[in-house]
Amino acid sequence: MTEIAPGVHRLEFIIGAKPMAMHLLNGDRVTLIDTGLPDTPEHVHLPALRELGRAPEDVSLALITHADADHIGGNAALRRLFPNALLACHARDARWCSDPEAITAERYDAYFADHGIRYEPAVFDMLASWMGPATPMDLLLTGGEQVRLRDDDWLTVVNLPGHTLGHIGLYNPRHRYAIVADAVFGRTQIDVAGAPTAPPPYIDIAAYRATIETLRALDIELLLTCHYPVMRGDEIAVFLDASEAFVNDAEAVTLRILREAGGPLTLAAAIDRAAPLLGPFGFAEDLKFAMLPHLELAEARGLAARSACDGKVAWAWTGGSVDR
Repeated sequence: MTEIAPGVHRLEFIIGAKPMAMHLLNGDRVTLIDTGLPDTPEHVHLPALRELGRAPEDVSLALITHADADHIGGNAALRRLFPNALLACHARDARWCSDPEAITAERYDAYFADHGIRYEPAVFDMLASWMGPATPMDLLLTGGEQVRLRDDDWLTVVNLPGHTLGHIGLYNPRHRYAIVADAVFGRTQIDVAGAPTAPPPYIDIAAYRATIETLRALDIELLLTCHYPVMRGDEIAVFLDASEAFVNDAEAVTLRILREAGGPLTLAAAIDRAAPLLGPFGFAEDLKFAMLPHLELAEARGLAARSACDGKVAWAWTGGSVDR
């Protein structure tokens, strides 16, 4: 455990080969940022509290940054171990944050009916193991709320959508840091050795671009994510530039493969063609999250027309101008 900013403790661990960091705010009360996996509250949060000389009853809030298995999995355990803690998330992510069945069906398995893309059973088993029982939220946020650390030291809830529609983070203007979880991804997700793993999984291009601009506009010297090393100073701008560059490249690659396809292109085929141009990635299948909105954007701009191929949704280049 490292105190990375006044009252902000970074709790680092590993999920397989995936780096993970939880953040704990130690002030007049204790606030946890995300709940991790089902065993994270017991094996990560409790030891940290003991080291800080705090009791389980001191935890008053667990703020869920967004709906993903490795950020909501400890919700039920938190209820059991920290009886005074309220669970809070953005209203737009509340359904998925509260219900593992809903997030599995509507996020992780949302690409099968129209696109024929589905994780292998082992991946679904892994995701299921990362989530505990359904657990309702106590507070629903919309952005702009403030959380007091101590005295007049406040953090502001900042809307950072794109990865999910309700992704949020925390910004502290006094000490110039932001806790942003999975709001931005650079050019790739990474493993503990820093090697590329999966593509950036944003689902809304305009929202993701807006989040990058939101973070650029904040006066921050310290950027805290959940799956990347701590970033300071110029490292932050480099990371945000890389995040934007990936979106720009993904847009250009989408138009290129549509032009070159010579016929209807399914999402699966688009991933196969785009991944080598945007990667390398260790798990290219997750390019589905970003590739679908890029194909839909080309359609909205009149550059592609929706059709069907072998019973799957497909898009065909229309020959339109990319300046539209």
